[in-house]
Amino acid sequence: MKRGQLLSFDALLAVVIIIFMLGAVSATSDNLKSGLTSLLGWYDRTSIPDTMLDVLLKSPGSPPNWSEDSSSLVVPGLRAYSDQYVDYDKAVAFFNLLENNDSRWGHALSNLSLGHPFLLDFYLGKWAFKANFSWNPNVGGGVPPGFNVYNGSCSITGSAQLSFDDPTIIPCSPLDVRGSTDITASSHLCIVGPVGVDTRGSITVDVGHYPPSQEYPYLAIGGDWIIRGAGTVHVAGNAYVLGALVVLGGGSRDIDIAKDLIIYGNTSNPYMIDITGASVSINVGIAGSSPGNVYVRVNGIWYASNQTGVWYRRTGNGWEKVQGTPAGIVYNSKVLTVNGYPLSPDWRPPSPPDCLSYGQGQPLTVSHIEGNYTYPQQLNGSQVWNRVAYLNGSFLVNPADISRVFAAMNASDWVSYSERNTVMSLFKYNRTIWITGNSEDILLGGVLRYPIPSYALLRFVIPNETGYLLMVIVDGGDLKALGVWKTSKTPTVMGQMWKLAGGTVTTVAAYRGSGDSLTIPWGDVFSAPTGAGRPVLMYLYSNAFTQPVKMVDEGDIGVLLSPMYEPLLVKLWVWDER
Repeated sequence: MKRGQLLSFDALLAVVIIIFMLGAVSATSDNLKSGLTSLLGWYDRTSIPDTMLDVLLKSPGSPPNWSEDSSSLVVPGLRAYSDQYVDYDKAVAFFNLLENNDSRWGHALSNLSLGHPFLLDFYLGKWAFKANFSWNPNVGGGVPPGFNVYNGSCSITGSAQLSFDDPTIIPCSPLDVRGSTDITASSHLCIVGPVGVDTRGSITVDVGHYPPSQEYPYLAIGGDWIIRGAGTVHVAGNAYVLGALVVLGGGSRDIDIAKDLIIYGNTSNPYMIDITGASVSINVGIAGSSPGNVYVRVNGIWYASNQTGVWYRRTGNGWEKVQGTPAGIVYNSKVLTVNGYPLSPDWRPPSPPDCLSYGQGQPLTVSHIEGNYTYPQQLNGSQVWNRVAYLNGSFLVNPADISRVFAAMNASDWVSYSERNTVMSLFKYNRTIWITGNSEDILLGGVLRYPIPSYALLRFVIPNETGYLLMVIVDGGDLKALGVWKTSKTPTVMGQMWKLAGGTVTTVAAYRGSGDSLTIPWGDVFSAPTGAGRPVLMYLYSNAFTQPVKMVDEGDIGVLLSPMYEPLLVKLWVWDER
């Protein structure tokens, strides 16, 4: 080493190497620091949606019953208080509060997202219902309470036996009998149109037990009653004929009516009781046990007979006896036997039975019901149950146009996404529900755990206007429809229940209200549960009333229901605002 040289060559080389090494380590440290910073930033970004969903879906919030009093909210959470699933009522309240610009929820969500914009979608399993129905407010028809509707053929060419235990409407106009037909009805029988028995046919009709003892079911025919072939008729009560009673041709014809025969004369036939041919007998009333009169309207004037061959004309002061048989009433009066009772001076023409108005057309008819369920994983963005976006410091709840939100998301440097497949606890019940507007919505939902008592009723209170309410009902595996209406022709509220069975819609029951209200047995709406329970759902399908309709549970069936569990898919996107 030379004089004045600080370091030897070897030492100098070592120092240079050390300096290079320190530089390399320093550069590596900066790169590592940058990488760690980037990694931590990525983790922070990706953890935002996970953290938000964990807080929202795994916690009931504080207080846990905040949905009952939203002003008490301290910490957000949508989990049900008593179980581990998302609570339906809390989820609905959550979106409603955001839509109403609730500051507590707004601050909570913006804090959870660290101020970043986000899009939160809830996908709930979706029922899609379709009901083919028609509405005519200008008719007053309908199925009277307690009646069933016959769904068979209106043209009988072979041998047929029809038996009805309950009051029944035969919606045929006409009922054409060309074969051998036996009709047995234990209760009221109503044929909405004319009845024709061809010369090749024969008919036997038994309405009630003849002669009667305690019950007197009636027979009502909504047109001409024409028997050209053989016929035997026994009616334990009244017989109502809107047209004329016409018996023609040959064969044995016996008509026995235990009570009154009322003929309204809405016909083009020249005689209201037109009898030709041999072997014909018409007996009205039973001597000594069940008296019955004959009332016939001819050209707007009512005539009556309470004794064979004796006739009276209705006047403003009562009844006036007439000589002989008035024109247009009976042709061949010898076959008519009347065992009657004294005529009342205050007599008023009876209205035809309500069941005949069925032939004038139903105000509300349902011809088809369909229900399809789609799981949330199969739904697209347009089928979201509820949605909220946070953009530019504002919350957008179920926006009609989501394109602005997606545009902001696509323009961001980064987007973090997370989703949860979970379960929603659905229990939708209120003892009193006000139905307004025509938006399809769930009115009641849960699992029926216990049988419904027979006294449990559902009441509808209808505004003073013409309109209808149509609901679709999921009753376990069955689909039903419930209609409630009021028309200009009917002063009372009417209702009807339909059921889809074997691809055909049939009438389950019909209802008549009192004044502005109508009660329906809950047992008609939902069937008895079996096993673990019966999932039930009542869904508003269509509402034509402009004023609110009140629906009241007068059986407190809420205590018989428990929550049903529906699949729920929650999606969350968080991105950087530029």
